[in-house]
Amino acid sequence: MSNKRIISLLPAATEIICALASEALLVGVSHECDFPLSVQHLPKCSSSSISNDKSSQEIDQMVSGQLLAGLSLYKLNWELIKELRPDIIITQDQCKVCAIHLDDLTLQVQKELNYPVQLISINPKSVEDIFAAIETIAASIEQSVLAQDLIESYQDRLAILAHKVKFVKNRPSVVFIEWLAPLMTSGHWTPSLIHLAGGISLLSADQKDAGKIDFEDLMEADPDFIIIAPCGFSIPRIKSEIHLLQNSEHWQSLKAVKENRVFIADGNAFFSRPGPRIIDSAEIIAEILQVNQFYFGLEGSAWEWFNA
Repeated sequence: MSNKRIISLLPAATEIICALASEALLVGVSHECDFPLSVQHLPKCSSSSISNDKSSQEIDQMVSGQLLAGLSLYKLNWELIKELRPDIIITQDQCKVCAIHLDDLTLQVQKELNYPVQLISINPKSVEDIFAAIETIAASIEQSVLAQDLIESYQDRLAILAHKVKFVKNRPSVVFIEWLAPLMTSGHWTPSLIHLAGGISLLSADQKDAGKIDFEDLMEADPDFIIIAPCGFSIPRIKSEIHLLQNSEHWQSLKAVKENRVFIADGNAFFSRPGPRIIDSAEIIAEILQVNQFYFGLEGSAWEWFNA
């Protein structure tokens, strides 16, 4: 196995490294890296300029203001990074909101470090891209064989879903809500996960960014199921803000609400992290949509039925 020293600035990358039996190579992580629990003791190399205890609307306004001003949402502790002397730093170039962007990191590395550092950036938009990201990271730490085994096991789990739902005659429609204020629906890999789990994704575009919608759009779509999993929000955090939906005078008229098919899921641990637990995310959706077909033991911890 490689002896390279790694700093991961992306929670999904941290999870990938651990899945590749290479956790010992991690010398530092981001402030958001919290899984597996064993990485939480590692030095935190980043911090956010936006407090996570703000409301959805306040977070959105602060993010928009920072980006409009050309300011980064994250700060790196370069004194700590210099002490840790990484050989590899992993980040992403998909979203300036979700984690430290490659553009910001490249300039800072050139300025702060006086030796060559390998920068790895991942930019997945689909499940296949996530598998490619696993292969890229694995190649950098000489774990390509294990990566192939892992990917095959993930593909097998997805194939089981696809096989069982192949016989589902009536696929339910789903709106997957990724942010509450403003209202946004998911994109990237989530629509394909919904399809794999036997549903039809509405108001979302496969491999595209999350999109803003109005409540009128939700009313017009009138899905069979609503799944609420805002990016970075735990289940208790979602419950504290779900009134933003309930406050609409039209909430009770939605089919999913009238038929008690509203569900909340952990958007921090799942769905928004393009790593190993994206497979669990597909299984969460399958448990919700196909209650008589699948049981993975995820209800209660990863998702809950919400009495709407």
